Amino acid sequence: MKKLALLCLLTVAATAAHAQQTLYEQMGGEPKMRAIAEEFTRVLLADDRTNFTFAETDTEKFTQLFYEQLSEITGGPVKYTGRSMHESHEKLNITNGMFNALVEDLYIAFERNDVPYRLQNKVMAVFAPMQRDIVKPGAAEAARSIPAQPPGS
Repeated sequence: MKKLALLCLLTVAATAAHAQQTLYEQMGGEPKMRAIAEEFTRVLLADDRTNFTFAETDTEKFTQLFYEQLSEITGGPVKYTGRSMHESHEKLNITNGMFNALVEDLYIAFERNDVPYRLQNKVMAVFAPMQRDIVKPGAAEAARSIPAQPPGS
C-alpha cells in the first residue's frame, strides 16, 4: 500500500512539473530553438514563393532575430530585440498567400526538428495574430497587376 501511495505521489509530482514547463522547455530549449530558426531560414530561402522578399536581408541577423522571437513567445529567457512586425514588414507588400507560404515553411522547419504537432500548433496560435501586422492590405491586388512574365517574353 505504501508503494502504491509513493507511486501515485511521484506520478502527480511529475505531471505537475511537466505542466509548469514553458513551451520553450517542452520544445527542447535553446538548442532546439536555434536549430528551428536555422532550418526555417534555409526553407524560406529555398521557397520561390517567399525567397525574393529576403534578397536584401542579412540572413544571419534574420535567423538570430527569429530565434529571439521564438524564444520570447514560447516563454524562453531570450527577448526579441528587433523592430515591431508592422515596422519591419511595412514596405514589403506581403500578401496572404506569401504569409501562408511562410507558415508552411515554419511547419516544415518544425517537422525537420521533430517538434510534436501539438507543440507546433501552440506556437502557431501565438504567431497567428501577427498576420495583421505583416500582411499589407491591398497587396494581393498589387501582386495581380504585376505581369507573370516580363513584357515582350
